This record gives sequence, C-alpha cells and structure tokens, in this order.
Amino acid sequence: MTHKIYVVTDLGPGDGGKGGVVHKISHMMRAHTIVKVGGAQGSHGVSTSAGERFAFSQWGCGTFEGTRTHISHRMVVSPEGLLNEAEALRYRHGIYDAFGLLTIDREALCATPYHGIASRLKELARGNDPRGTIGTGVGEAYRSSKRRPGSALRAGDLSRPDLRDLLATIREERLHDLDQIIRQEFLADDREEAEKEIRLLHDDGFLSYITGRFEEVAKRAFIVDHDYLEQEILPQDGNIVVESSHGILTDNRHGFHPHTSALRTLPCFTHAMLRDAGYEGPIVNIGVTRAYQIRHGAGPMPTADESMAESLLPGSHKHENRYQGKVRVGPLDLTLLRYAIEVSGGPTAFDGLAITWFDQIRTNGVWHVCNRYRNAENQTFFSPSGTIKVWHGTDAKQRRHQEALGAHLRNRVPERTSYDVPSDADAETMYSLCANVLEEKLEIPVRMVSFGPTERDKLCK
Repeated sequence: MTHKIYVVTDLGPGDGGKGGVVHKISHMMRAHTIVKVGGAQGSHGVSTSAGERFAFSQWGCGTFEGTRTHISHRMVVSPEGLLNEAEALRYRHGIYDAFGLLTIDREALCATPYHGIASRLKELARGNDPRGTIGTGVGEAYRSSKRRPGSALRAGDLSRPDLRDLLATIREERLHDLDQIIRQEFLADDREEAEKEIRLLHDDGFLSYITGRFEEVAKRAFIVDHDYLEQEILPQDGNIVVESSHGILTDNRHGFHPHTSALRTLPCFTHAMLRDAGYEGPIVNIGVTRAYQIRHGAGPMPTADESMAESLLPGSHKHENRYQGKVRVGPLDLTLLRYAIEVSGGPTAFDGLAITWFDQIRTNGVWHVCNRYRNAENQTFFSPSGTIKVWHGTDAKQRRHQEALGAHLRNRVPERTSYDVPSDADAETMYSLCANVLEEKLEIPVRMVSFGPTERDKLCK
C-alpha cells in the first residue's frame, strides 16, 4: 500500500527547479511511481551524481532511478513529443525501452502538431505585444476540447482506425479558427516563420506523417483504463511523487491574464484527483522556488533587474526565443510568493519549501530579497500590510480583475533587502540563513535547499 504521496508545486510562473526537487525526493524516498499532471510543454532538468543530464517533459524526473511514470488524465500529452523523448533517452542515456517505464491514462488529452501551429501563429499575430507561449499546443488543445469535445483527441483514440480522419477534422477546425490570422500581415521578422507554419497546415503529406507517428505511439505505449491509478498504482508498497508542469502564477483563474495557462495549476486539483482514486493516506505538499526570481517570457515581474542577469543566470540570453521571449531575473519576490501560497490555501496548505539554486547565491556572496513594494497603496489590489489580495469572482469578473492586477504589478517598485553570504560558509550555515529568512516571512518550514545540480547537492531537513 502506498505510504505517502509527495505533491511538488512550483510557486512561481515556472522554471522554479522542480526537476531536481522531484529527482531528489524520488531518490530519497525510493518512489515507485511519478504521476504527471499538467502539460507536455514542461522541461524539467535533472542532473545526477552518476553524470546523467536530461530535460524531461513527459517522463518523470525519477526515470534515471528506474522509477515508473504514470501520465494521468490531468496531463495534456504530446504523442509526437513522446517519440522524440523516448528516442533521446535511448540514444543519449541507454534507456532502450523508455515506454516500458510509462503508462498513460486513456482519458489523457492529446495535443497535436496542429494545435502547436495554431499556438505559434497566434503568438506571431500579436506582434510586439506578446502573451508568451511555449508553442507546443497544450493550451490550444485544452481550450479546443472545451469548445468542441466531440473532436478532442485522447490517448485512447490513438488506436482508432479513423485516426487520420480525426486529425483532419482537428486540422480543419484550426484552419477555420485561424482564418483571420492567416490573412493578416505579420511583422517582417516573423513573416517567413508564419508562412512555413501555414504551409504545414495545408500539407496532406504532413497529415499522413502525423497519423503514422501517432499510430506508432499507440503500438508502443501502454495506454491504460482510467482506473489504473486506483487499481494498480496506489495499492503498490512505497511512495509516489506527483510532478506538475506549471507554476501557480500561471493558473488560469489566479494567474495574471493574459499571461496564463489554459490549465488549473493549484495543488487542490491534484488532491481531488487522488481522492477520486480512493487515496486516503498522507499527502506531503512541497512548494518550490528558486532563491531568486525568474520569469521566462512576458508577464508581470516587479523585481526584474536586467543588471543582475549575468550574476544570477549566466548565459540566460541563450534561452530566449520568439515564443517564450526573454528570460528575466531579479531579487526573490516574497510578495508574489505569499500570493501564490495564499491562492493555494495559505501557509498550512504546504508542509515545506524546497529552495533551488542557492549555490548561485553563494557564488555571488549576497542574497537579494524583496519583502514588499514601496508603492503598494491601491486598496483594490493590496492589503494595508502590502500583500496582494486574493480575488474570488465569477469567470468574467475574475479574468478582468486578474488582468488589471497584472497590469498594476508592472509598475510596482520593489523594496530590496540584502543578506551577506560569507564565501567560506558551509551548507549548514547557508541552510540556516535561507530557512531563518523564509520561515519568518512565509510561515512555512524550509525542508530542502539546493546547493548544486545533483541529488547529493540538496540538503534536506
């Protein structure tokens, strides 16, 4: 019988370092399964003490430990991405049967290359006013499934004899939805890319290629009934880790529109999934954040400081692209962290925090933290203490409020506090510094601090 389930949640907009945290927990607790929720666009980096390095998207970050992965019905899967990831694991890491470590809930929604094309074309159409997207089509597939559930492609459909017809329908729906976008003028720098995407939409050979790739997934993947989690995984002896792909600040309801995911990212949705599967055992909730603020792409980030880019994330310009945009870093924003914690249910919703990338703080010799904003007087958005108010409204009012909040956050001025980190400080001393500051400000115990990339570099208490 499963003893504990660890739910790992990113408290920012993503890029918090979940990969290393999930790997450490799965290694330390000898997890038998990683359960995936969210979307296939995640890129969770893992470095092991044995010298393995990989960015996982759909396989769990315990794969190098031999931990199995279950893609739940709360995960939007990319069949094409599965084949690419399996190939990379085989030829770069010698995992010859990656699909043998994987099960997929037949109800898991599938994102197709057509959803990805639509996502990228919509971002190109925004020109110089980006929303930010990874461009894999996860959000596009999810929104489309709500509008047109009859043509939603799920993992169980990959073996259907009329798969090509279903993909053709999805393509036609994208062409219809994109009609005005396809006719518009794109920025000069984007025109060639847009034309390439539009050609693929009309290419019947590409449709045949996608159909063949998806049929291959149907043959290679172990696609299971929806009750597999309840009937086969939860009864196993040991521990489970739930790995999500998004951050709280991109939650569809409580993130800052329009820079949000189509998905819900709060841990309560994972809890509901586990309860529905009959799990009544202990759940350990771990919130993850870097020791500094980071945002890859558009969206409000009050502590962003371009002068800190090289000191906090050397070479960060190499990660920029047209769809996600610029990588920004700055002092750790405790106001945003408090907001993420509050929308998740408050400090009692978490059993501990995992702080990543503190080795970069040690290298720099100083830790910059923002406890509040100087100009946080607007009572619509802030409490008298300077915390961000959590708004609970109807869908339309909620979206308008969140969009206004995001716009308001863009002009907040961070009040910075700096802590010296002695160059000769050992891990215990740095752990104490980190824990003392954050436990006082956030009222959640710090359970893990990462001082390097591998599982051996992570100190847990």
